[in-house]
Amino acid sequence: MLALRWLDAGEIQGDASGMPQSLVQQAFARWINRHAGQLEHFAFGALVATGAEAISYGLQFSTEQDEETRWYWALQSEQVVWLSLKERITHIEATSPGLGETVLYWLQRSSGKTLFAYTPATARQVCEYIHWQGSSEQDDWVEEMTAMGMTAADMEEAISPDWFDGHFPNWVIDPKRVLDDSALGEIAAAGGELAPLASALLDVGRLDADGGELPGLEGMDVECVYFGAYLRWGADDPLERVFDDFIEYANSVSDGYTDLFGAQAVPLDQEGFAAWQRRTELGLQLLSALDRLIGFIAEPV
Repeated sequence: MLALRWLDAGEIQGDASGMPQSLVQQAFARWINRHAGQLEHFAFGALVATGAEAISYGLQFSTEQDEETRWYWALQSEQVVWLSLKERITHIEATSPGLGETVLYWLQRSSGKTLFAYTPATARQVCEYIHWQGSSEQDDWVEEMTAMGMTAADMEEAISPDWFDGHFPNWVIDPKRVLDDSALGEIAAAGGELAPLASALLDVGRLDADGGELPGLEGMDVECVYFGAYLRWGADDPLERVFDDFIEYANSVSDGYTDLFGAQAVPLDQEGFAAWQRRTELGLQLLSALDRLIGFIAEPV
């Protein structure tokens, strides 16, 4: 049935021959490439199967459709290089106050709908989960650690909220949407070095507002252990240490983690497939816009 849907959508030619599984896989690859293009800072592989067990263990799909009529697809994590934000984003923020912060706001928001980026803000969220027992403020963390029997000397060696935050400007770890579309439009229209960045940011906002998204792992009792892109602040920040701690934590409770960014059953009815196709095409385009955005704000470590 999915091969017929791709045939109707023009992704499979009428004279194509081969097994349905192969034709569907090829259709997915062409479709993804057309809407996402050649990514430089994100990477993923697409898996397609007729059974959930062929995608990954531990995923809890809904059972609304007969198992024999279902197709699944998933986004497999792949390795990407670490990038550094500090030099470029600091220059952007100094040149056009609020622009650097607005970029980080949209990166955090929209990557959460596609392939989540590991940034200083993301790393702080990880710390709250694995190091701070849900606390986000220093006083609460000290109180919690003291109650657990931790000494002052132990705390000096630990990753604390104040120690972590001290590595970054506040707008980097808690970015806000400082500039609206009107302000970004003015920057884009004015030309100059920041115009392409503002244009890319407008594209991200538009695709986000239009509902672009890629499959996640909501309701599946697992979460991905990897991220779509890795953007640290600088060589002396704690992001790599926090990530290593997260990997160690995930390995200790491996049943709750997967190397998939997302997975879902593909709707096979005509209306459901069309809605899924449109939403996912926008998600792929959103990922492409985020990839371009990262090219303006980060550089290899």
